[in-house]
Amino acid sequence: MRARPPTSSVSSITGTDPRPEPDGGPGSVRMARPGDATAMATVHVASWRAAYRGLLPDDYLAGLSVEERAASWSGILADPAPGQVLVVELDGRIVGFAHVGPSSDDDAGPDTGELYTIYVLPDAWGRGHGWALMEAALERLRADGYAGVTLWMLSTNDRARRFYLRQGWSVTAGQRTQEFGGQEVTDHRFGLALDTGGHPPVQIFSRPSQ
Repeated sequence: MRARPPTSSVSSITGTDPRPEPDGGPGSVRMARPGDATAMATVHVASWRAAYRGLLPDDYLAGLSVEERAASWSGILADPAPGQVLVVELDGRIVGFAHVGPSSDDDAGPDTGELYTIYVLPDAWGRGHGWALMEAALERLRADGYAGVTLWMLSTNDRARRFYLRQGWSVTAGQRTQEFGGQEVTDHRFGLALDTGGHPPVQIFSRPSQ
């Protein structure tokens, strides 16, 4: 059975820019530890509320719980296999994280990985943290032998789309729908080859959300 992302996601990235600003650079990236769950949950909730404002219902965003997310991440960090979780720290504070592993899509081959989630605190946007996390996450997938990687993102998340396109990702076949707070949204799938410089993996077909 393929690994599944820890929570439903309408995008794999929120609120990051492709390059560090001239007056600052990315923090240090490391593998996540069990004690990081609460800090990661804080990033998770804050980034959703900022990035999806106007894209998802206000009531749904207001009801997001750091405690519930922390409990979910605690379970994953206690036994992350076969996925891997990375965090980026700035002055000892976790400001972002990423989760990667085998593709959760039924139509993907065993050599396709997936970027399940990548999030950065809103007050740390535009400083290169998303860029650093992405590079580290892709390197982990390469080291694990994956030839390509996919992700899902909310179709209306224009900031995330720009980020992916600048990093060489391409829209690939695949579309799904999800519901958040009574609102149905559409996700699009993106792909990136890890061994040929940026072309999306082949043989990826559309399927509905599970």
